[in-house]
Amino acid sequence: MPPARRNDSPSPRQVPNRRRQAQQAMAQAQRRTVQHPRPRPTPPPDYDEGKPTPLLLRILMILGVILLCFVLGYLGTSWVVDFLNRKLLLKPENRIENQEDLSRFEESERERTARDALASGAEVQQVSLNLYHVKDDAIAEARRNFLARTHEDNMRDAVNEILDMSGVPNADKIKLLHVFRNGETAFLDMPGQFASALNTMGQQKSLLLITGIVRTMQENFPPVSQVRFLIDSKTPASGGTVNLASVWKLPKKAGS
Repeated sequence: MPPARRNDSPSPRQVPNRRRQAQQAMAQAQRRTVQHPRPRPTPPPDYDEGKPTPLLLRILMILGVILLCFVLGYLGTSWVVDFLNRKLLLKPENRIENQEDLSRFEESERERTARDALASGAEVQQVSLNLYHVKDDAIAEARRNFLARTHEDNMRDAVNEILDMSGVPNADKIKLLHVFRNGETAFLDMPGQFASALNTMGQQKSLLLITGIVRTMQENFPPVSQVRFLIDSKTPASGGTVNLASVWKLPKKAGS
């Protein structure tokens, strides 16, 4: 009896499964062989691209730098000159910038005129004045000779001399600026340092100093009988060590 033959043909149910497996195997093989290229980084945009800067733009940039350097140099030089000027390092001798400089210049001119007159040997007329100044917490009297000039100039000489003789702080920097007369009233325009010096001296010595100045004006420059003080050409505020805002008048000495 012949052997039975094996039936190797797939069953109808196995055919779709084999096809599906074959397709999956082919897909896996393709995924292994196919390599996806990596994305290349995008280079930054080249704005210049080798093109030169426009000529107009370069000119404007150069002009801007020059202008900036000029402004900085001008401001720096002005600041340095102003600083040296305040320190009196670059200030010319006869340069007048404020009222104090004008007063000093006028004083120096008067002194120079007097020296020239004395040096020339010409006869110089002098005037003798009684000055009342502060000494040992009291008012002392002294007599001084001055070059005879106008009453206003001699009043200025007398006040400046009283400040020196009374030991007023910084008396060399405190000079009478202007003198005005209106009938019996003399207006004495003092610098701001005068009010500061009075505060430093205290009330008692300040009263003695003001009294001495008023007495000097009354006795040597008739018809002056009262004095008004100004500070930098302005009426001073009331109050302070001494009330400079009021009119100062003293009773006449007996027998005068």
